[in-house]
Amino acid sequence: MRRTLMLVALAAALTFVVIWLGGGMDRLGIWAQTAQRGFQNQMALGLRALRAGEPGALAAFWGLCFAYGFVHAVGPGHGKFLLGAYGAGKDVALRQMIGIGFLASLAQGVSAVAVVYGGVLIFNASSEALQIAGDVWLERASLIAIALIGLWLVGRALRKLMVQTVAAPMLAAGPVAQGVCEDCGHRHGPELHEIEHLTSWRDAAMLIGAIAIRPCTGALFVLILTWRMDLIWQGIAAVLAMALGTAAVTVAVAGTAVLAREGAMTWASKLPSARWVMPGLEALAGIFILMVALNMLKII
Repeated sequence: MRRTLMLVALAAALTFVVIWLGGGMDRLGIWAQTAQRGFQNQMALGLRALRAGEPGALAAFWGLCFAYGFVHAVGPGHGKFLLGAYGAGKDVALRQMIGIGFLASLAQGVSAVAVVYGGVLIFNASSEALQIAGDVWLERASLIAIALIGLWLVGRALRKLMVQTVAAPMLAAGPVAQGVCEDCGHRHGPELHEIEHLTSWRDAAMLIGAIAIRPCTGALFVLILTWRMDLIWQGIAAVLAMALGTAAVTVAVAGTAVLAREGAMTWASKLPSARWVMPGLEALAGIFILMVALNMLKII
């Protein structure tokens, strides 16, 4: 079953690359922006119905927010590119990558709440200032952080390639116990699995943080309106519903990337130079992340 899923995910990833190279992402972006504007109008009407006390208005409003989050995530966005490229280029477990995708979406919603209510309560900021902070300054900060992650992945992949080149003769001589001193028999450093565990948590924190810096525009829109209408807890819950809608897409992207990478590695393991494939994929993922972030920084 997992092998079938890997093949399907690999086919989906290759299809995405073809669509992206053919300019299909631009058309998808236009569709997503049009759909989001429609949902924003519906959410504004839903808020009026909620304020008027109409039956079922709160559940309907939360449903609209969930749908908005899903549609927003379907369109081109640096968060999905980051998670997809990382999952494709780094040897990370499927369960862990799914967890990162879910937490990144949730953290993005929490970030929107912090920006709006931190700006209102601490800095007495206007709604226009909050929108500019989210759409311009925090967008820039997020893209810069993502570009740095891409650069870091490239550097780490190059280091792995250098280590493998130097260590190849040593590996041919036979296995060596890791971290154990030959003289005293005690450990003077961490084991490999401990280093990998630490690195995975550090990577997860960086990915989630880089995405969460930039709150969703729709979340800011909802929070500002609900704040003005004195519907504070309803607005915060709506943003969390929106984050769940976004998570449905980001989790799917992250999971597909991991399965596609596993499928590619299954095929590549038969090649004589298989040990170079994983660092090579990580380097390509880092370059892709870096180029996407730099390209989007030019647009802003």
